[in-house]
Amino acid sequence: MEKERSALLITYYWPPAGGAGVHRWLRMSRYFKENKVNLHVYCPQDAAWPIIDLALNEEVSPDLTIVRRKIFEPHRYLGSKNNPNKGAGITQNKKAGIVQRFIIWVRGNLFIPDARVCWIRPSARFLKNYLKEHPEIDTIISTGPPHSMHLIARRLKQKFPTLNWVADFRDPWTEIDFYQELLPGKWADSRHKRLEKAVLSEANTIVTVSASCAEGLSSIVGRKVEVVTNGFIFPDFDEKQVELDKKFTIAHFGSMPYSRNPAALWIALENLLFRLPALREHLEIKLVGSVDFKIHEILEEKGLANYVTSISSVSHAESLQLQRQTQLLLLIANNSGNTKGILTGKFFEYLGAKRPILAIGEKESDLEQAMHNTQAGLFADFLEAEEIGAYLESCYTKFLQGENYHKAINLDQYSTKELTKQFIGLLK
Repeated sequence: MEKERSALLITYYWPPAGGAGVHRWLRMSRYFKENKVNLHVYCPQDAAWPIIDLALNEEVSPDLTIVRRKIFEPHRYLGSKNNPNKGAGITQNKKAGIVQRFIIWVRGNLFIPDARVCWIRPSARFLKNYLKEHPEIDTIISTGPPHSMHLIARRLKQKFPTLNWVADFRDPWTEIDFYQELLPGKWADSRHKRLEKAVLSEANTIVTVSASCAEGLSSIVGRKVEVVTNGFIFPDFDEKQVELDKKFTIAHFGSMPYSRNPAALWIALENLLFRLPALREHLEIKLVGSVDFKIHEILEEKGLANYVTSISSVSHAESLQLQRQTQLLLLIANNSGNTKGILTGKFFEYLGAKRPILAIGEKESDLEQAMHNTQAGLFADFLEAEEIGAYLESCYTKFLQGENYHKAINLDQYSTKELTKQFIGLLK
C-alpha cells in the first residue's frame, strides 16, 4: 500500500484572491488528498490582490492545511491607479504620465523580482521553523509569478538540502511578453536573469504550462523542463438547454492591454456591418475586465463603440455563467514579445462553457496547437481579417437560425483531475 506523503505549496494567489493567477492551484489542490499527498498551503493574509472574489473561498478543499502570514507590499500605498501589480501586461485607463512611468520603473528596477520581494525573508524565516515542526513534509512547491515565491523556496532548499523542490512557472520570468514594459535597466536586467537562472538551476524539478514555455526556460540552463498544462474541471450539462444571449454577442473575458488589441477583428466587424446591415440590430461586443484606453479609442474610430458593453469585473462564478450564454467567445494572445507559449487558463474555461471560440494569436503557438487538438472554433493570426470575417459570418448565420453550437473534442487531456495525477507523478 502506497504511503501518504506531505508537501508544502508556496503561493501568492489564494482565495479570497480572484483573477487568473489563483485557479491553477485552487483546482489541482482538490485532488492531492486522493492521490495520497497531504498538501499544506502557505499564502499571504490580506494581500493587495488586484481582484477579490469571496465566493472562491467555498472552492477550497477541506483536506488542505492553510497557513497564512501577513505581507508587507509597498505598492499598496500608491493607490489603485498606480498599483504595479500586473500579471497580464500593463493595461491603462489613460496615457501614462511621468508619475506612473516612474512607478513602473521602480517596479522593474527596485522591486526585484517583483513587488512581493519584502515577503521573502520573513516567509523563509517562518517556514524554516514550520518545516522543523512538520518533518513529514518532504517536498516544497513554489508557483510563480510572482517569482518571489521561488526565492522563498530557494532559501528553504538551502537550509534543508534533502527537500525536494518543484518550481512551477505559470508564466515565464524574463521572457514574459511584457518584461520590457517594466523598463528594466542594465543592472536590474542582470539581477533578474541571475535570480532566474539560480532558481532554474537549483530546483529539483522545473514545471511549466506549455511546450514553448518549457523550451524557453530550458534554453536558459540546458536542462529538461516538464510540462503540465493548465486545465479545468469540466461540468456536465446540456449546452442546448442553456438560454443564450438574445443578441449576437462576441465576448472577451479578462484584461485587454493594448498589446492584446485584436485589430483584425475590428476590421472584420467594420466590413461585416457594412455588408450585412441586419447585423447592426444584433451585434454586441461584450468586454468583461479592464480595457486599455487606446482600444476604446480604436473602437470609436471604427464606428464600433455603440456596440460595446463594458463590464469592469464580475465574480468567477458569474464569469463562467456569462461564458455559457455568449454566442461567441473571444480569446486573444498578446501581440508582443514572447507569446508562443502563452496558453492561459481562460482557454480551458472557454472549453468548459461549450461555446464556439474565436482565438487570435501567433502562428505555430501552443494556443494554435490546442485549438487544433480540440477543434473548438477558429484560430486566426493577428492579421487574418478575411478569415475572421468569414468565421464571424458563419456564426452569425447559425445565430439567425438558432443553431450557433459547436462541440469541442479531446477534452480529457485537459481535465484537472488527470493533470494533478501527472503533476504528483513528478514529485516522486
